[in-house]
Amino acid sequence: MDNKLDALFNPCNIAVIGASNNPLKAGYTVIHNLHQIGYPGGVFPVTRSQETILGRKCHVKLSDIKVDIDLVVLGTAAPLIYEIMEDLEIRMKKYNDVKVIACIAADYGETKTAEGIRRQECLIHTAKKYGIRVVGPNCIGVIDNINRVDTTFVETLIPKEMGGCKGGISFISQSGAMAASILMMGASQPASISMNKFVSIGNMADVDCIDLLEYFEADNDTKVIGMYLEGYPDGRRLIETLARIAKKKPVVILKVGRSSVGAQAANSHTGSLAGSDAVYDAAFRQYGIIRAYTIEELMDTLQAFDAMSLPRGNKCFLLTQAGGPGIYCTDAYMDQGNLQFPRVSDETKEELTNLLPPMANVGSPEGYADITAAAGARQHVESLRTILADDNVDCVIFVTVVPTFLPQKELGEKLVELLKEYPEKPVYICIMAGNYVLESRRILETNGIRTFATPSHCVKAAGNMTAYGNFLANRKEEV
Repeated sequence: MDNKLDALFNPCNIAVIGASNNPLKAGYTVIHNLHQIGYPGGVFPVTRSQETILGRKCHVKLSDIKVDIDLVVLGTAAPLIYEIMEDLEIRMKKYNDVKVIACIAADYGETKTAEGIRRQECLIHTAKKYGIRVVGPNCIGVIDNINRVDTTFVETLIPKEMGGCKGGISFISQSGAMAASILMMGASQPASISMNKFVSIGNMADVDCIDLLEYFEADNDTKVIGMYLEGYPDGRRLIETLARIAKKKPVVILKVGRSSVGAQAANSHTGSLAGSDAVYDAAFRQYGIIRAYTIEELMDTLQAFDAMSLPRGNKCFLLTQAGGPGIYCTDAYMDQGNLQFPRVSDETKEELTNLLPPMANVGSPEGYADITAAAGARQHVESLRTILADDNVDCVIFVTVVPTFLPQKELGEKLVELLKEYPEKPVYICIMAGNYVLESRRILETNGIRTFATPSHCVKAAGNMTAYGNFLANRKEEV
């Protein structure tokens, strides 16, 4: 692991080259985001056009700043790279302090033009001369919610109070637009997701997927690693790295370029060769790397790994409050292929029968119960308690559609109390539907209990966690 990357996530001071007072410019948004997240270090705007930006004194050149700078955010137009690198040389000869450059500007090597390639070579050659690592070009920047760093130029929607919150998800994206979308979607959950670290890597002219994977592998604050992956020039080395890491912590990847046309688009986007999808797919399955096929599955699975314990096996009970959603969920459950309905004890069935309304369906099919819309908050919670107490159950998918006569607040609070008693058994909760049930979902999520938008989302998360649990269990048996 390169210790210089520490300066990417926890820099002592940051210089922003190409800073601006115009809210529509990237050079303004970077400084604004650092201010919003509460970055504790010094932020030094570098620009000729302003004297101050958001109360921070501007400097004409990087070499004019008198304090140590760990991280430089480079956002000027690409044609200016030559004079900026000349000034960087002056600074390094004088202070020898800069450790990392995050180049958020585009129009470099990804253009595949002679000039774009020459600009990128100038940036990388100068940086390597002084041992400086470079993220990008053509990236959106870096976020570290623990150290309160946000050098992105997009509206991430991270609430100010979220800065410093500790989440266990660290994420790598080859696409800036996908990175921004995932951040915004995460912030739009009933309780905003606070990731550990988040990096957009762009062209990978220097710092690449493997550098960051190895950093996250050793990072104690990273519980699960997510990736949006288009391609990598050395597929074998990437797979070997992923395989080693997956033995220690889960890795969830949205790998695109599955079709030949998609692979061509990936190459045009960042210059990444997508590689044979069949090879990636087979390697992922062999080495316990979780592959997501949609953004929703990616995010649901990352959140599940972050918030829940791994199931000890594949026996997953389906508890539903309504027939239609239960049947819909059952089809998705069977399509998943790696979950098994458990045969609970006769005592469990009898307890459920006595607890629930007379029209409830208990055990038809085995491992399934429909408690019906007549069930109140107590019956929701106590039926779930009964199922969790059964030794034949490894995890539960819990689906309810909240009618007007079911108090949402009471349901959310009672579920929080119950699930604290069974932290070792994951429960995948879907409270349908939409903003109407936001209060109940928010109560759960603010207490660290993830909820899911639809029953099929529950199934995907449950199946992916089960697959990883089985992978680890099989490894133990082999050893």
